[in-house]
Amino acid sequence: MTTEILSGILILAALLFGSVEVWSSSLILFLVFTLGLSWVLRGELVRHETTRQEKILLAVPAALIAYGLVQIVPLPQAIVGVLSPAAYRVYRYYSVDAAGFMPLSLDTYRTTTELLKEAAFFIVFLIVMVNGKGPGVLRGMMRNLVVAGFCLSMFAIVQKATWNGDIYWFRELGLGGAPFGPFVNRNHFAGFIGMIVPLGLGLALTVRSREKQVLFGFMSVVMAVALCFSLSRGGITGFFAGVALFTFLMLKDRVGKWGVWPVGIFLIVLLTYLLYLGVAPIVERFYKTDVTAEQRLDVWLATVGAIRDYWFAGSGPGTFIDLFPLYAPAGIQSIYDHAHNDYLEFILENGAVGTLLLAAFAGLLISAAGRKIRGRAAVMRTAVLSALFSMAVHSFFDFNLHILSNALLFACLLGAVSALSFRAGEDEQVLQPAGQGADDGWEEVQQRKVMRQE
Repeated sequence: MTTEILSGILILAALLFGSVEVWSSSLILFLVFTLGLSWVLRGELVRHETTRQEKILLAVPAALIAYGLVQIVPLPQAIVGVLSPAAYRVYRYYSVDAAGFMPLSLDTYRTTTELLKEAAFFIVFLIVMVNGKGPGVLRGMMRNLVVAGFCLSMFAIVQKATWNGDIYWFRELGLGGAPFGPFVNRNHFAGFIGMIVPLGLGLALTVRSREKQVLFGFMSVVMAVALCFSLSRGGITGFFAGVALFTFLMLKDRVGKWGVWPVGIFLIVLLTYLLYLGVAPIVERFYKTDVTAEQRLDVWLATVGAIRDYWFAGSGPGTFIDLFPLYAPAGIQSIYDHAHNDYLEFILENGAVGTLLLAAFAGLLISAAGRKIRGRAAVMRTAVLSALFSMAVHSFFDFNLHILSNALLFACLLGAVSALSFRAGEDEQVLQPAGQGADDGWEEVQQRKVMRQE
């Protein structure tokens, strides 16, 4: 039940314009925190046993949140001067009084807001990692997300064909934007759907019913078509990078009995749809790409310059918008609230301390994902890894992980990788039962195993 409610929250977050406004993000954060609290009070965290490796994996993001709290706590000036000389100079220059204490963060309000989002990210990751070991839980979540992604894609296509300038045909864009579907920015729609398409492919390859194989394959094609017609260059690049990784892992590990020919069929059908509907806008979008004209390269270089000053302690999560004007070159006239590169922005705001913690988390998760598993669980893990890789590539060009709906979906997928990987060592036969005819036969085997133990 918990994961079903979580699926609903993730879908709602996307429907509420990606949860980028104060009212929508507040609502989603409230729902996530309420769900997490009820989950703990019901004793589900204690009921599910966690291994030593899982506890270490959980400790790293918890330490990252703790470091964020350190950044907003007022410290003696002498300590700030050592840990972050640049922050010390800023505070001394703009201070109206000779306060004896100052925080490492340049904007404690924004940092506190970002820490609330990081806490929600951690809750989603924890719930999926722990509950995802239950029989059928992850497959149920993925089915919900794929069906929701298909519906969002159909809505986005219809809205584009009947566009009147308003999202949902009634919500005006007061601050402008390049909307697609329910998202204010087409790049955020592409990032969200780009993480769901590989899940559809994974389900299409693991269900036993031919009708369901065709159904999930069709849903994946429709989602990919909508993604391409969002005209998000970063999203399209990330999507094809994810498909490439999916194919590579299937070939490398020889996962399952299906081979990679279904992926080839998926790409052929996708290309056929694109050619039929008109591929010219997509080609033109890439052909006219000019990074220099968009000033994105200048923003990245200015961010690197700021990193040199805040390399150790960071400027504090959420402070990019406050700090960037001090480093922006004269030619930049627009207001940039993000660096359009999640990696550079993270390094700037969290410094070497936060970056090392993030690297440790990624290393532990990759190590867990390297554990050998077989059968349909291996295919699903390949699909989830491909979805994560799609967002990892897209994050080089955009700030999807600062969009609450996309960040929470990303956390869900991270938890799914962990759950699939750590569940693998318990009973390989459960993950690939022989001679099962039902679509979820392995789940029945798991239930019989539990009954035998009792």
